[in-house]
Amino acid sequence: MGAFEDKVKMRALELKHLFKKSIKVVERSCKKGWFKVKNMRR
Repeated sequence: MGAFEDKVKMRALELKHLFKKSIKVVERSCKKGWFKVKNMRR
């Protein structure tokens, strides 16, 4: 049972890391999108 729990913990850490990366990517793309919208209004 201990080996399985370790695998689950490792997977959880990997997913957490990927999740943080994806949030940063989405944040950047949103900023770029808003920048384009602001420029279109002018």
